[in-house]
Amino acid sequence: MSHTVPVSDSGFVDEASSEGDRPSRPRRALRRPAPTVVGFTAVVVGLLAFGGWAWSSRVHAADVGAYEALAREIEELDHTMTPLGHSEVPPCREATDGSLTRSYPPSTGPQAAELVGLLERSGWVRQDSDLPVYAHLTRTTDGHELVIDVLAPSDTSLVGSLAARSPASGFGCLLH
Repeated sequence: MSHTVPVSDSGFVDEASSEGDRPSRPRRALRRPAPTVVGFTAVVVGLLAFGGWAWSSRVHAADVGAYEALAREIEELDHTMTPLGHSEVPPCREATDGSLTRSYPPSTGPQAAELVGLLERSGWVRQDSDLPVYAHLTRTTDGHELVIDVLAPSDTSLVGSLAARSPASGFGCLLH
């Protein structure tokens, strides 16, 4: 036999397939994305973020506008009927709605019918309510329904308090 098979201590040896003779396989290198792809992605993400911010700002601005209209209305009411004291909670500080309250002294506050009549003349509409209040009044400003609840036992009794609310956007408050 002209060819002999090479054998080693551990078995057959294939001399023809040594590492030096074998063609090298191309290695797949991790390619970085092209700068245009990175730039395009950054622009798209930026536009989406700006759109979300602009939308939430518009919603929140409308909420604040409705609340400020309600606050002006209550301030005008204060000039007509002097309250004992009041507190204000702007939208998003304590809850998801803006609240204004007025407390009247038990002996010198306005009569319920007088206060409600003044509000109705300025555009407020009396509504039925499940709440235990003398009058539940509503008005729409900039697409927001504003609410005033007057607490009093009867038409001729003095008003104990007035609570006004302006709904605020939960999403707007989340980003505020």
